[in-house]
Amino acid sequence: MELVYLFLNASLMALSHCVGMCGGVVLAYCQSKFTPQTPLKAQLIAHTLYNLGRISMYVFVGFLAFLGFHGLLEVLAKAFHLPRMRLQGGVLVGLGVLMALFALGFILRLKNPLALSGGLFARGFKSLFSTPSLPSFYALGLLNGLLPCGLIYWFVLNALARPNLTSALETMVVLGLATFMPLFVFGALFGNFLSSKWRAWFQKAAFVLLLGFAAHTIYMGVKMLGHA
Repeated sequence: MELVYLFLNASLMALSHCVGMCGGVVLAYCQSKFTPQTPLKAQLIAHTLYNLGRISMYVFVGFLAFLGFHGLLEVLAKAFHLPRMRLQGGVLVGLGVLMALFALGFILRLKNPLALSGGLFARGFKSLFSTPSLPSFYALGLLNGLLPCGLIYWFVLNALARPNLTSALETMVVLGLATFMPLFVFGALFGNFLSSKWRAWFQKAAFVLLLGFAAHTIYMGVKMLGHA
């Protein structure tokens, strides 16, 4: 059931946030890589490959983050002779606080504190925009999945709070699947299928869910600390 709520959360954010952020990339490759003679079938395949590239990168980032993070916890627990449950509880509280801060950043439109220089990304996008080959759409999605994005960070934090690698990867797959259809439709049909009013409503609804998951994570951390 928790994955269903995560999917709903990501879907709302996709309609309010992702279409606005990644929609520019979709429109750019539509203009630079498609011609009036490009068959509809080829365009649909290209949109699918682009979105599969994004999902692949989300899962890969979640995979590396989870393994590295929990490996670090094991090292810290042994080095400082800390009870693993107490350490895990404290980490969950910290992750929950970070999740709440990212949620506030969404609704207040704060500048992303983890944003990276766009120069490397710009060169990568420019290179991929110059070729119409189908594999380049998948590569474009992979690169797009690395763009600094508060929503991705929030889901990575959520994945880190999961008890095992399988549930962490499920969290990142949910993010990818929930954002697949809005961006696919955006690219395949038209560029502005949601008014700013509706996007604002979806963003507020998603904000409530984001804070809810952050509060739940903090609660689980406190509960673990109480039983440690």
